[in-house]
Order: sequence, then C-alpha cells, then structure tokens
Amino acid sequence: MGRPALVAFVTSLITTAAVFMGLTAAERRGHLDFLKGGGPGTVEVPSINGISVEQARDLLRSKDLLLTLQAERPDPAIAPGKIAGQTPLAGSRAMRGTAIQAFVSTGASAVAIPTLTGARPDDAIEQLRNRKLVPLRRREEPSDTVAAGLVIGTDPPAGRSVGADAEVTLIISTGRTLKPVPKVLGFRLSKAKKTLEEAGFKVGTTKTGSSDYYDEEVVIKQDPAADTQTAPGTAVNLVVNE
Repeated sequence: MGRPALVAFVTSLITTAAVFMGLTAAERRGHLDFLKGGGPGTVEVPSINGISVEQARDLLRSKDLLLTLQAERPDPAIAPGKIAGQTPLAGSRAMRGTAIQAFVSTGASAVAIPTLTGARPDDAIEQLRNRKLVPLRRREEPSDTVAAGLVIGTDPPAGRSVGADAEVTLIISTGRTLKPVPKVLGFRLSKAKKTLEEAGFKVGTTKTGSSDYYDEEVVIKQDPAADTQTAPGTAVNLVVNE
C-alpha cells in the first residue's frame, strides 16, 4: 500500500471513530431521542394519575417537565387531592420543558354545600342529608344577626364543592354577645349616659325620684341593674334624684 493510500485509510478510520464518539455523546445528552421513536429533545411523559400534586411535580421535574394544575373534577376511583387525569397522556413524548396539564380529584361527584344561615338545625340537617352530606357535629358561637338556636353557617362554608359523604359542621347561634351593664348609680345624668354609651348600651327612659342617700340630680336607680349580663345596645332605664 502506497503512502497516499495509507494516509487516506488512517484518515478514514479517525473520521469514523470521531463520528461514532460524537453520536454516542449526543445520544447521552438526549439529542438523538428520535432514534427511540421521539424527536430531538423529547422525553417520555410518565403517568402521574393517582399520586399527590407534590409527588407529580417531583416526578415530572426529574424528566425535565413541568406541572400545571387545570381544575378540580370528581373521580370516584381516585382519592380527593390526588391527580385524576393528565394531558399529554402517559407514554406519549413531549419536548423537555413542556407543561403537563393535570386535574385534581375531588373524589366522588362534587356537591355544593347549601346556604343554611337562619335555618333551624333539624331543617339544616335534612338539607345536608338530602345532598348526601354528613352532619358531623355542632359548634356554638355568638351572633349579633342570627337568633339563638338557629344556624349561623357551616364548616366548610356554603358554596364550597366537596365530595359526597363529606362531613359538615353546623355552627349554631347562641344569640348576641352578652356584656355586663356598668354601674351608674350616684353618677350625674350626663356622666351616666356617657358611661353607658361607651360600654355599648344606651339610655332608655329617664324619670325623677327621691332618695336621702344621694345628692340631687344623680342617678338613684338603674334597670337593668349593674353587672346584669345583657346584649349590647340594650336600653338602661334611669331614675334621677330630685
């Protein structure tokens, strides 16, 4: 073999080796995914159905994919809070950096909690059961707008979508918050009025009376009496010494 032929042969070997090594490195970097049925820079989309949002996000991140939550939807086969559907589907291929759209299960068919404010507890319980919800227990709270014994609201609140058989707590009113009536005996009328108003009460009727134990023009009687627990805004009737 002459020198020119030998040089050409060696050059050919070097070129072939360089191409082979380049192809191998490129495949390792994921640039020849098309040889496996995909396009340049693509990865196989994993299944994220049935796992939590955080688990899905971590799994997709390991594949250089992103997670985008679309909405909640009922799925009796998947527990609430778990992934219940994805686009693109598992097994398909997507470009690295693609956002995988996912839906979150609410469990069985979603039910909107009804508005029960002002309802009697028995009626509220019946409405919840008619919607296949479970009245769990009752919690009492004061209310300045809902009469004692009636429903203030629910937990979860009205309008919230929950799965069938979800437990709902009824919040029952104990009536208006009670406060003690301040003592104004021995106060002049102007001071008595100011004291009551600052405590959240108001002056009702004002009459005159007579007492040897108090100075003139001071309060000698109040109704309700001092320290009586009553609702704010209650009128306190006064008798002023002549």
